[in-house]
Amino acid sequence: MADAQPHSPDEGEHALRHLTLRDGTVMSYRDIGRGPVLLLVHGWAASGAFFDTVAQALATEFRVLVPDLRGHGATPAGSAPTTISDLADDLNQLLTREELTRTVVLGWSMGATVLWSMIQRHGHDRLAGMVIEDMSPRILNDDCWALGMSSGMDAKASKRATDAMRANWPAYAAAFAPRMFARDRAAREPQIVADALNLLRARDADAMADLWSSMAQQDLRAELPGMAIPALIAFGERSEAYGPETSRYLVETLPAATAHGFAHSGHAPHLEQPEEFVDVVRNFARQALALATSNETSEGSIS
Repeated sequence: MADAQPHSPDEGEHALRHLTLRDGTVMSYRDIGRGPVLLLVHGWAASGAFFDTVAQALATEFRVLVPDLRGHGATPAGSAPTTISDLADDLNQLLTREELTRTVVLGWSMGATVLWSMIQRHGHDRLAGMVIEDMSPRILNDDCWALGMSSGMDAKASKRATDAMRANWPAYAAAFAPRMFARDRAAREPQIVADALNLLRARDADAMADLWSSMAQQDLRAELPGMAIPALIAFGERSEAYGPETSRYLVETLPAATAHGFAHSGHAPHLEQPEEFVDVVRNFARQALALATSNETSEGSIS
């Protein structure tokens, strides 16, 4: 299969596209709408399908790219154990192939880690802004860091988790799915949990365990102060994954960050409060793009 080719927005409002990555793995991604580009990056064990509702809504104003990361959705894992660095390089290849500039990126959970890693490895010249949805720059806790997962997960607990994934992925997925949502919502709306679980069950146990292990090794705290682009920290005020202190840390550490809490959401505000989520992301993207345009104009006038 040939590489995906850059295309102008008038080619169509909805398309499933494919990109042959450097090792021959074929990435699937959806390309929806017209306008400035938003790139939506899903979390661990999820897929681009988790963004269906918000992607369609945002596509009324933006061109929305929604990839399935390696080992997720319609994109295979490839032959080697998957790492965060692999996913970061894949996204950079997608941005390069599509010749994207002034892109607003959104990373949910692990998707944020992938974006941070991409910036660490390739810079942020192509980016106008980033939305970080309920994530920490280091998910594991220890004696010197307590802003990882709210469960207090440390290295030993992470190893137990990967062992459980490999031993019985369906059982692990069934326990994991409800924790994506605010506890009262999961109890009140069991269908939202069932829908998520139906997608989670499709993942390969070893691929998910390998990727979790890679994610647990990441510590991107030192990189954040150098990410000098507008950032929106979107978090669920009822998240069982990360506490509000983690979001405050991100606002204090990133050079140009603001936060928005979703009062009735857990770890997945885009699923739990999609209308408010779309409004918040749309407004942030408009502001980030306007700032990027203004900066480009100023630089051009100086030169």
